[in-house]
Amino acid sequence: MNSHIGLWPKLLTVLLLFGGSVTGCTPASPAVTTTTTIPVSVDCRLPGAGSILRGCDLSGKDFSNVDLTGADLSGADLTSTYLYMADLTNATLSGSNLSNANLQSAVLTGAQLVTANLSSSYFYMADLTGANLAGSNLSNANLQRALLSGAVLTGSNMTGVYAYESDLSAADLRNTNLTNANMQNVNLSLANLTGANLYGSYFFGATWLSTTCPNGILQSTRC
Repeated sequence: MNSHIGLWPKLLTVLLLFGGSVTGCTPASPAVTTTTTIPVSVDCRLPGAGSILRGCDLSGKDFSNVDLTGADLSGADLTSTYLYMADLTNATLSGSNLSNANLQSAVLTGAQLVTANLSSSYFYMADLTGANLAGSNLSNANLQRALLSGAVLTGSNMTGVYAYESDLSAADLRNTNLTNANMQNVNLSLANLTGANLYGSYFFGATWLSTTCPNGILQSTRC
């Protein structure tokens, strides 16, 4: 009987030690996490729809058939870049350098090309419907069969441009320099040429229908 009584203090000590160890093993409360927004950065290696490629050097790259809808390419260097059948719908290319670029059959509907350098670029059958090319340099560019209906070309330099059979209906060509431009079979219906320089231009077969001439007079015969 006395031996059993002597065991109680020892058993009590074991229970106290076990209880303390259980308390010590209780997991800590999870740390509070906060959500941070990763800032958008320019990554010139990943051209695609909605890409931010401002000021990127993309000269000489091959972006044929690439989807660049809504991309921001303002100020980018696209000299001699191959953009065959690329989709640049609503893309921003203002201030970019596209000289000698190949944009054959490219889609640039609604694109912003304000003050862009497009000299000697190849726009054969490209779709620039509703595009804004105000103040751009299109000297010696090839616009053969290009769609420029409703395009804004105010103050642009189109010296020596080759626009055979292009559609410039309802285009805004105010104060545009069309010196020595080849405008054979061009559609100028509803186009506005107020203040434009047509010196040396070739308009054989062009369509004039309610066209506003450089002198501001509306007529349906050659200005």
